[in-house]
Amino acid sequence: MNLVGEVSGLLDLDEFRDGLLTAVGREVPSEYVSLNHIAPDPEQTWSVSAPPLPVQDHEQFARYALQNPLADWHMRTRDGRPLRFSDIVTPEQLHATDLYREVYAQLGVEHQIAFTLPSPGQRIMAIALSRSERDYSDEERELLMLARPHLIQAYRNALDFTDRPVTPARTPGIGPPERDLEALGLTPAQARVLRRIATGTSTAAIATELQIAQRTVHKHLQRIYEKLDVSDRSTAAAKAWAATQSDGA
Repeated sequence: MNLVGEVSGLLDLDEFRDGLLTAVGREVPSEYVSLNHIAPDPEQTWSVSAPPLPVQDHEQFARYALQNPLADWHMRTRDGRPLRFSDIVTPEQLHATDLYREVYAQLGVEHQIAFTLPSPGQRIMAIALSRSERDYSDEERELLMLARPHLIQAYRNALDFTDRPVTPARTPGIGPPERDLEALGLTPAQARVLRRIATGTSTAAIATELQIAQRTVHKHLQRIYEKLDVSDRSTAAAKAWAATQSDGA
């Protein structure tokens, strides 16, 4: 199926995440597709969405993520198969949660289907698809059910590839000048992150190099996407290099 073919060749973990969201959203039309890492500690909970959402929405989601009935189900049962809101709760039960009032109601989300990827301990890594007008069909759930084992293998391949010890190919200092990136409306911290994105540096490597948490890198990326009006790393990188070229560098 197209969904599996589109992500199977993405070995870099960050590229895999971006490509997975795009491919899933194309195969199962949704208003939002997100990758969500949910842990008992909200500080360890993060999400990446397509299209990008304001950082405040991600922060509110992290605060109330465990109220998501699908997250609760997946975490309790460790059954990661695709499941819909309508499979386990009524609209009234969903609407009674802080998560709905503070996040989903603002986005117009009434229907969601989610499935998980492998994750250790008391946490889950879930792909969630959301929309407002109509529930997800049995056919769409079956498609995701069939794709999930292949997506899990592609995810494991990306993890293995990204975790391999390698000698960095890029030279420190090579990349779009941060002053050019700040001219795009970015803060100095955001410019530092985008310069490294433009040179193909992974989220984990950026966090290590800048001595910040990976969650902080994700927050910077969300703000960068908003300001540049893009939805993925490769497009953000292209805009970064275009800014340098237009400056005559």
